[in-house]
Parts: sequence; structure tokens; C-alpha cells
Amino acid sequence: MSQETYVCYWIGQEPTPPSITLDRTPAAVDVVPLAFVGINAPRGAPWTLNFDFLTQHNSAATIQQWIGTVRSRGTKVVFSINDSNLGKIPNIPQFVDEVIKQAVAWGVDGVDLDYEPVPFVTSQTLIDFTKALRPALRTALRREPVIIAPVWGPWAGEKQFLHDFAQQLDYVTTMDYTSYPGYASTISSVELYMKIIGDPGKVAIGVSCMGPPPPDGTSPYYDFTPIGDVVKLCQWEPTSGRKRGVMLYTSSYDLRVRPLSKPPPSGTNLPDGTFMATIAKYLP
Repeated sequence: MSQETYVCYWIGQEPTPPSITLDRTPAAVDVVPLAFVGINAPRGAPWTLNFDFLTQHNSAATIQQWIGTVRSRGTKVVFSINDSNLGKIPNIPQFVDEVIKQAVAWGVDGVDLDYEPVPFVTSQTLIDFTKALRPALRTALRREPVIIAPVWGPWAGEKQFLHDFAQQLDYVTTMDYTSYPGYASTISSVELYMKIIGDPGKVAIGVSCMGPPPPDGTSPYYDFTPIGDVVKLCQWEPTSGRKRGVMLYTSSYDLRVRPLSKPPPSGTNLPDGTFMATIAKYLP
């Protein structure tokens, strides 16, 4: 394991093979968010988690077995709950109970709260839910839970909200790779998050292999972090303290060619697993 935290998403969207199955996650990875879990939000009835996206190609039972395999190697696994309804939960205690029930049933270590409303709006409900979730998960799991969240540009415009939310989290990961603005701009954004949150150790830098890579090797308008920049982002440290680590989105896309991609063809145009191996090699 690295000194810093290596986060690597695994997504149920991609067929396995050629994408790796969850149980083949490299041991160097510290935390795997399972992408994605949604929310069933019926009016006037209890809200529940929805696993349809995550189980597109593999059953819940199979994924749960893989979770056990991955955790036996020391890697933490968390639900990535991707739903703007996180910001408007009508009954926080009830929904905390639902998350706890599913976390215990699936054998995960916590949650990744992926809140991406469009347009972006702040939510005290999200902060209150996160605050209530930690002690409940700790009791139910009988271990300290992992609670993290990805952030990107709009969060930096809501400084107090980002600061207050981050206080309830272990750390945030950044996803300023859509579209990738370049190395210097990425570092500038990371430094801003660190300043707002007040602790560089609570920010992990996000990189993406969604692809396709820019045809000229330099264009910033792709959801793809050039592999040379991945190396530099792994090695970069703030002037004061140490970053939390690096997040990869996603191991499931770390293929030379992705079979489900639409024209233009997607994929890294690099040997399968290059992004995963590069982060394992260069992250301190």
C-alpha cells in the first residue's frame, strides 16, 4: 500500500470481460467505490437504494462475493451513491437506516456521496444526512466507516458549503477532468479545494481514463488525463503538508479499446491496465 490513498472506481456499466471483474482489483488500491447506486424516491413512501445500474452485467450475489475477496486483501469497498436526491432526503433517520441495512447486507465499508445536481445547489440536508450516517454506520459495521465524496468546479463557488460538508467526510476526491483542463489548471483547482477545506490531507486528485485520448496529444477537451500528467499528479505535493492521494475513474475503462463505446471509439490506446499500474507505481 502507498503512503497516500489510492481510490479506484469500479463501474457496473461495462461488460466483464474485457473490463476487469471487481475481485481483480489490484491490491495496491485502498478504496473502491462501486458505481453506481441510485435512490428510489417515491412520494410519501420510504426511500430505498437502487442497484440496477451496478448490477447490469453481474448479479448482486456475484458482486457481494467479490467484495469479500477484495476486502480480504485489505482494500475498502464503498457504495457510490450517485443521485441528486441526496440533497433533498425527506426523512433522514429512515434513509440512514436504509443505507445501513444495505451496507451490512452487501458487506461494504461505507459510502461515496456523489452529489451532482444541475444546476448546482447547496443542501444543508446533505450535510445533516452525512453527519447522522457516520455514527450509525460505525455502530452497525463495528468498525470506522469510510465516507467520501467527489467534488468539482461548482463546489469551489460554494466555499462555506464545501468546507462544512468536508468536515463530515474522511476526504474528498476531485473530478475536474471533464473536460480535462490541463495539468496546471488541475493543480490550481486542487490547491483551491485544499484552501477552502483547510487541510491538504483531505483532498485526493482525480484522474480519468474515460477517453478517447486527444488525437493530437494536447487537446484539453477530452474526458481523459494524459498518462504523463497522471505521473506528475501522483508525484505532486502541496507546499504545506501532503495530499490525500489520487482517484482513478475508473478501472473498468482502463482498456486499450472499450467495446461499448460509440464513435469516436473510446479507450486509452494504451495496454489494458496502464492507468491502474501507473498510479500504483508513482503514488508516494
